[in-house]
Amino acid sequence: MTLQELEQLKQRILSERCMAPDRKSPRVTVGLGTCGVKSGAGRVLEVLRRELRGNENIVVTQVGCIGLCSYEPVMEVAMPGSLPTIYCFMTPEKAETVVKEHILNGRPVKQWML
Repeated sequence: MTLQELEQLKQRILSERCMAPDRKSPRVTVGLGTCGVKSGAGRVLEVLRRELRGNENIVVTQVGCIGLCSYEPVMEVAMPGSLPTIYCFMTPEKAETVVKEHILNGRPVKQWML
């Protein structure tokens, strides 16, 4: 492959995963490193997937360690046209609220933001 073809492939993959700076779809990421798992991030991820089922344009994904161990479980909400929002000390109940308020209605939940 040429350098240009590799760059095109990279842009396509980033766009498909909603990670490009000009993304058109919301992306929700949960940290599932060891500390995240121990503090309940798996349950938070389950709630997000359940609550957002059927919203095909919203990407819910998991990553490893975010590096914010003392704030776990940590969740990032990246809405199109704005900087990502980091939520900390998440619980399944808080995740439901963030889905309803921030992700579906565009109103960030300030009391849980980092």
